Amino acid sequence: MQITNPQQIHTRNTIFNAAGEGLWGFAMAFHNMNSVIPMFLAQMGASAFVLGLIPGGFILLVALPQLLSAYLFHQSPHIKKLNIGLHFAMAPIAFLIGMAFYYFEFVGQTGIMVYLILWVIWSLSVGFLVPVWADFLASVTVASRRGRFFGITFTVNAIMGMIGGYVLKEVLSMDSLSFPSNFGAAFLIMTTAILIGNIFFFFIKVIHPPTPKKEQVDHWWQRLKTIYIQDRNFRNYIYSRALAAATMMPLAFYGVDLQDRFDLPLSSAGTFTFFLVVGQAIFNIVFGYIGDIYGRKMAIGGFFLGHFLAGITAILATEPWMAYLTFVFVGMGFGAGQSSFMVFVYEFAGELGDRKLYYAALDTAVAPVIIVYISIAGLIVETFGTIPLYALSLAFVITGLLVFIYKVEAPTTS
Repeated sequence: MQITNPQQIHTRNTIFNAAGEGLWGFAMAFHNMNSVIPMFLAQMGASAFVLGLIPGGFILLVALPQLLSAYLFHQSPHIKKLNIGLHFAMAPIAFLIGMAFYYFEFVGQTGIMVYLILWVIWSLSVGFLVPVWADFLASVTVASRRGRFFGITFTVNAIMGMIGGYVLKEVLSMDSLSFPSNFGAAFLIMTTAILIGNIFFFFIKVIHPPTPKKEQVDHWWQRLKTIYIQDRNFRNYIYSRALAAATMMPLAFYGVDLQDRFDLPLSSAGTFTFFLVVGQAIFNIVFGYIGDIYGRKMAIGGFFLGHFLAGITAILATEPWMAYLTFVFVGMGFGAGQSSFMVFVYEFAGELGDRKLYYAALDTAVAPVIIVYISIAGLIVETFGTIPLYALSLAFVITGLLVFIYKVEAPTTS
């Protein structure tokens, strides 16, 4: 029997999207920018400056191609095909990263340089995908149930990430695999999971495809300018998110610092990832439902709270369990953001608005601030240590939260 009811299609889409994103969550546990990669590069002798580039630099590189992607694909109604094609395009890059360290075993400065080159390609590819992916998810969901859709999807994503974190710990602990082959093997496992996960996207049905709009380039740029200048509420939201982006400054150093502070083994990269995604698994679903029932602003408040608690815990940590709790709180911040950030932007754009353009406008506007954050993070650690960096990040988080509470109004959903 053909399913035509939007609510039924939404439910079906939730199942298949959760399966696909779940395998992506499993895959990303092996390449986590906040726990695995900083420890991987530190093992090869990377400086604090390089380590500080990773989480923030990833977000920055993801932001760079988004406006181009939004423009290139804004006239296309084939959102499903675009989403699938761009997802599959990620697998060859993951395979190259795996082979570089499993087969060729690059180490030292050469290994760092090889990884950073592939990391730039990977990050830009993610950025090219993000506007299409965001519009795809809006096109396959019912507006009133999107918070739960993201909550369920990213909870499954996080649960699979927990499994991935455990598998990563076991891979890194294998005596038969020395460094960097152990990380290379992990990256190849990531590649396999990506390929399998992408298959599930074929079974998702579009409920309301985006309406292509034929326009000149200058008209498109004029609309972008209008968003920035005339939408004061969205501009205030950009300010709050720019301040909140300071949360990425300490992310690269939590794992490296806490591993060194408590003399933990290298395999703790997998343990940290496990606890990070435990936090995501719990709070994705919690804040997804909170957003749908009590409003998106309250759910996004969980993002600020999670990162604040992570910073405080890292500063006060005197026992290994506090190191693990730090990553649970990081996961809380990620979970609140994953379940609500995208939906909040949808609400700014409106159901008939250009969601890709709004999403790209946000990330592009925040990008210059990220450059500042990642430029100073490593320098602060090298000069003053990690605790002052954590404290500085907390100051920005609190300021961003105040701007968000008092200056940003929940947009109408019409």
